[in-house]
Amino acid sequence: MRSREYYLMHKDIPVCLMEISEDGILSKVRRNEDAAIHFPLGGQMNNMKFYEWWRDRAIPKTRHGAKTALQRLGYTSTNSALVNNLALSLTDCYWIVPREERLTWKEVNLFTNDFVDSFGEITINQDCLIDLRRVTRFNCATSQGELQKKWCIDESGRRYMVKGNYGNSYQQSLNEIFATELHHAQGFDLYTKYSLVKLQVDNNMEGLGCLSYDFCSENIECISAWELLQTVKIKQNESLFYPLKDVCLHLGMTEQHFSDFMDYEIMTDYLLTNTDRHMNNISIVRDPDTLKVLGFAPIYDSGNSMFYNLPLENLSKVKLNEIKTHSFIAREMRLLQYINNRKAVDLNKAASIDFSIYEQDIQEQRSRIPLLKKYYEQKITNLASFQEGKDIWKEEGYRYSMKQRAW
Repeated sequence: MRSREYYLMHKDIPVCLMEISEDGILSKVRRNEDAAIHFPLGGQMNNMKFYEWWRDRAIPKTRHGAKTALQRLGYTSTNSALVNNLALSLTDCYWIVPREERLTWKEVNLFTNDFVDSFGEITINQDCLIDLRRVTRFNCATSQGELQKKWCIDESGRRYMVKGNYGNSYQQSLNEIFATELHHAQGFDLYTKYSLVKLQVDNNMEGLGCLSYDFCSENIECISAWELLQTVKIKQNESLFYPLKDVCLHLGMTEQHFSDFMDYEIMTDYLLTNTDRHMNNISIVRDPDTLKVLGFAPIYDSGNSMFYNLPLENLSKVKLNEIKTHSFIAREMRLLQYINNRKAVDLNKAASIDFSIYEQDIQEQRSRIPLLKKYYEQKITNLASFQEGKDIWKEEGYRYSMKQRAW
């Protein structure tokens, strides 16, 4: 298969020259040692890591509707879509340019140039009612995650993402709104605000999605925890928490900022039963010009929470001390052992969140609300015992906390 030479660019800095085949496979990577500090962190260790960084940049093949979108847009793979769209992203300042072309960052970047997310238009299978679609040759082909997503531009030029839902429920979008309310009530600033939007779904019916504005820009780029962890060797079965902490501190983050953010995120994820805080759902932000780490990115992607994928007939059988999660370790409750400040979350404010938001889901889902509220309140009770000094991930501590139901 024929290959073509491309520069990988960080804004206008060429960080390597490489060959890319028509289906998006890399080879013959030649790094620019004079710009080594601008090379992607996830690929700095060796070329194998760099190839993984590149593959992770493409839209996942498993995204709902991806196969249909590829066929309709004439791509052979999500990697070929990535190449055709110059690997541009709305989360960082990396992109590619054919060796023989003379394009600049100013001419192509998605933060200041108009675009339409053609792939997102098709995979979400609906049109955001407030979207002002704008056309450019440079489309979005790099957003992560399997859920249907679409990038848009509002009247003021701000970039925002619209997300849909799996199945016949709107719970994932409503979970994002519930999480937004929780963070707002806490007075915590470092979170992504989600809003509900109306979408046209199958059979021309009105449905719900959620909207969030991009927290990245030409001056702020995002690096996932997954990418950060590619810079160190991880022991088999080792928790990812301390390796991530080591990398963040090495890059200049203060230990106080790391602890404050993690304490809060772990505790609120526990309350929300967010079982999807994997390493692509935690990120840091940095200045792409100076490479200075600015701190953690605002908390985002909390939709896969509140037992969203559990059928109603199984919801009443949940055992809160046995919940599995995709995070630093597999057992949700044991994540609490990493917390330094047990008072990072105000439980009185957490108890004030209104569950009526879930009444906007389709009719047959509303019977879930009393159970969702029951488990949320039980988790508040558990955290109250935790804040009193009980290590509730231990069986005896858990039994103690379950007796304290009179919140």
